[in-house]
Amino acid sequence: MKRPVRPSWTTIAVGLVVLGLLAFSVERGMSWREVRSNEADERAASAAAVTQVEQLVGISGSTADEDIERLLDGATGDFHAELESQIKRLQQVLADSKVKATGEAVSTGVVTLTDDKASVIVAASGTVQNKDTDKAEPRNYRLKVDLVKMDGRWLISGLEFVA
Repeated sequence: MKRPVRPSWTTIAVGLVVLGLLAFSVERGMSWREVRSNEADERAASAAAVTQVEQLVGISGSTADEDIERLLDGATGDFHAELESQIKRLQQVLADSKVKATGEAVSTGVVTLTDDKASVIVAASGTVQNKDTDKAEPRNYRLKVDLVKMDGRWLISGLEFVA
């Protein structure tokens, strides 16, 4: 009768090292995937915040209907309801004052980010002209934008001007 072959200590040690490296590789791969997902969410949340801020600071009397419609499309919750309740008054003020505004985001920073919520600070600059001004006047803005992720899309749930 043959003796059973027993693995040597060297073979066992090599096997354990290989298993350890395999476990480490799987853990690193999962961690890398999570980081990539967070980076994608940061970019998407920042892009949504920039779009809404640029639409808000660039709102003009002659295009108010379309501007407001775009703002509503990117809004949700209390922010959407508040904006919707102010539409008529806002359109009237913009038209009466003959507001012409432009604006663009110049920098952003994600303050907080979870799976479905984010807070982004957006710095923007632009110009505003109305019936009481001879030419467009420069403006600088800094806004805190709160967002929620709904159906894969980042929507604005709150917006406030900050110092």
